[in-house]
Amino acid sequence: MSHEHLHMSPKSKDKRVAVAIWANGILTVAQILGGIFAGSLALIADALHNFSDMAALVIAFAARKIARRPADSKMTFGYGRIEVVAAS
Repeated sequence: MSHEHLHMSPKSKDKRVAVAIWANGILTVAQILGGIFAGSLALIADALHNFSDMAALVIAFAARKIARRPADSKMTFGYGRIEVVAAS
């Protein structure tokens, strides 16, 4: 039974996260407008939920960028653990 892994460049992965952020942002705006137009508190509440998802994606995106920084005199082991902090 063969087993394959797809290895993508960090830039390609960043692009996918950015697309997910924009998609959540557009969906959030559409749900807020739809909720106001239809008078639906449920749509507006779901829009706020999508907004929190978008905020989490922004934090993850920033952590991915910071984690790739090389080690320096201040952070001698590098910045890789920022992803763990961002996830919690």
